[in-house]
Amino acid sequence: MKNAAKMIYLKGIVQGVGFRPFAYKLAHEMNITGWVNNSSRGVKIHAEGDNLDIFYQRLLTEAPPLAKIVSHQAVASEFKNYPTFEIVQSDAETEADVLISPDIATCNDCLEEMRNPANRRYKYPFTNCTNCGPRYTIIRNVPYDRAQTTMADFTMCESCLTEYHDPGDRRFHAQPVACPECGPKVQLLDAKGRLIPGIGIAQLAQGAILAVKGLGGFHLVCDAHNAEAVRLLRARKERGGKPFALMTSSVEKARDQVMIGHEEEKLLRSPSAPIVILERRRNSAHALPEELAPGLHTLGIMLPYTPLHHLLLEGPYDFLVMTSANRSGSPLIYKNDEALKDLIGIADYFLIHDRDIYHPCDDSVVQVIGGEPVFFRRARGYVPLPILMTSIQVKTPLLGVGGELKNAFCLASGERAFVSQYLGDMEGYENLQRYHQELESFERVVNITPQALAYDKHPNYQLTRFALEQPLPKHSVQHHHAHLVSVLGEWDRTEPALGVICDGTGFGNDGCIWGFELLYGNASGFTRRGHLEYLPLPGGDAGAKHPLRIAYAYLKTLLSEDEWGQTKNLWTDLSAEECQIINRQLETGIQVFRTSSAGRLFDAVSGLLGVCRKVTYEGQAAIELESTALNYKRENQILYPYEVQVEDSQLILKVGVLFKALVQDLGHGVSREEIAYRFHRTVAQAIVDLAIQGGVGKGPLVLSGGVFQNKLLTEEVLKQCQDQQIETLRSRTLPPGDGGLAFGQLLIANEVL
Repeated sequence: MKNAAKMIYLKGIVQGVGFRPFAYKLAHEMNITGWVNNSSRGVKIHAEGDNLDIFYQRLLTEAPPLAKIVSHQAVASEFKNYPTFEIVQSDAETEADVLISPDIATCNDCLEEMRNPANRRYKYPFTNCTNCGPRYTIIRNVPYDRAQTTMADFTMCESCLTEYHDPGDRRFHAQPVACPECGPKVQLLDAKGRLIPGIGIAQLAQGAILAVKGLGGFHLVCDAHNAEAVRLLRARKERGGKPFALMTSSVEKARDQVMIGHEEEKLLRSPSAPIVILERRRNSAHALPEELAPGLHTLGIMLPYTPLHHLLLEGPYDFLVMTSANRSGSPLIYKNDEALKDLIGIADYFLIHDRDIYHPCDDSVVQVIGGEPVFFRRARGYVPLPILMTSIQVKTPLLGVGGELKNAFCLASGERAFVSQYLGDMEGYENLQRYHQELESFERVVNITPQALAYDKHPNYQLTRFALEQPLPKHSVQHHHAHLVSVLGEWDRTEPALGVICDGTGFGNDGCIWGFELLYGNASGFTRRGHLEYLPLPGGDAGAKHPLRIAYAYLKTLLSEDEWGQTKNLWTDLSAEECQIINRQLETGIQVFRTSSAGRLFDAVSGLLGVCRKVTYEGQAAIELESTALNYKRENQILYPYEVQVEDSQLILKVGVLFKALVQDLGHGVSREEIAYRFHRTVAQAIVDLAIQGGVGKGPLVLSGGVFQNKLLTEEVLKQCQDQQIETLRSRTLPPGDGGLAFGQLLIANEVL
């Protein structure tokens, strides 16, 4: 029908991904007239002409690769006899309903231009197009137009304007488009703020440490092969033993140092370009220094995702350390003036630029476990993608404030939930200020203003105090219940399920520290069907920094007097005063907390074996224990004994016999690698035993909590569940640790508020 007209509405990730240019080209190809624009609800198209149904279908099926359409509608409209098809000015409606794309790694077309000396963007560090570049980190508000981003301050030159308005150009309506004439510029400064030539390649090659402003914040950078530079950076940053992330120019170079499977390679090469945790090659010809990841069998590696990274990697080195720039315990630095003030004494030089970052955003971190990517940290490249739900409706706009550690909050309304980027631990004033800042700006980007909120039940958390101060209806949520429901929500499941939740700490309904829990429930409620037996934790959460003290308290509690007397040689690294204090705490119960924590169980074994006796970053003792276990040749498959007893209608995992056998092995000279390996397999078996005795049947069995970021343990659990034909559910778009907590909190509150 020649005089037919349709109004087409598309929602989802349809702004900043080349959708309007795509619609424009398709319309011209099919002789469709009318217009397309961005609105606060997505993309709107008025189409006139023949074959409108085919045009509509092709919009949906041939959309640009980065687009994600989550809803669409076509309705008959008034025929206005437009002579051509045009891109028209964006609407600014009161109600915004649009999804913003995450930041995207530099595409190959842009890289080719940067490598071509005849191209006007030759070696230009802000080269981008419709298919790549900054998105979330530069947007102030929706709709996604240049005026709403931090690129608003840069007026396009004639050449860029021509590209921007040319429907046949890759930069047609690319909002961050720029070139050396009109766009952002980099500057290299020394420690006194003096401008010097170059971008820092010569300085890196000589062993210097650079603070480099990237896409979502500053990195601290040095040559990863320079062991002295690595040691210096670790000391200056007060990083303890925490591993450094690395960047290299290609998968091929990465293969010199690490093992890369098909799934890992897909992640490395993906537009999200996360840090991927990979197993080190044991006999690499030019092995990287151990100081990069002390005590670990893995390295976290990413490929360059900005033009500036590609330029830096043209230097005479294969790998660069790329670690988040912040002082220990403080939030990520993302402003030039903050970097020049706060990183003095850490960085020797500063590579800054004048494109502002609006949303600071760390690098995402993933590892392939059981054949699937598991998030350790979800941020750049993935935020602000929503979780889409069909079985669940969030009736009132809600906020899940998240956990105290590895925080990310969640906003949800209707069928969509948006989890923020990783914000870190909420200790200290600066971190809480960053939380407030990001919550306010995230509400604008996702257009959700919460009318109620959910928070963790722990009475002493900073975010608990924050929640209680808000003039909104609120609901406190038990920590491990939130873990269970978060996974169910990711899979769009609403029916009750059994879950094993293993982590470091969570405030229990009985006032104890929970952390190895067998729960049955859904968003409506839960029952505790079992747990690890309660053991004494000297000093509470603060005591977790001293694994040998935990082991001392556990064994003193679990062993008989005679058995305890035979363990004296295990405590030589504890001073007489430390032992006296722990003994007094155990006798009086003062400053001793009862815990069922799986994390502390791993810590105790790590301390006992001498793997890690002082924790300098969260999870260190358990992470190093896993690496120790993987050094075992796996000849002895015998498990340690344990017991499951019923007490007050709950299954209690008893580990006294496990520790007795473990101590005997130590006495008989069994290697700590073998003990660590057998311990992992034993815990995996105990998890599956608890689930079976807890009535899991054929499942599903939910596995959640930070302990399930342990690849060895998790893959052993998955194997045993497969052998027993038990269906398992794990986190797939959120971290299994506390980074996924807010989503579960929110879904639970949705049932009661």
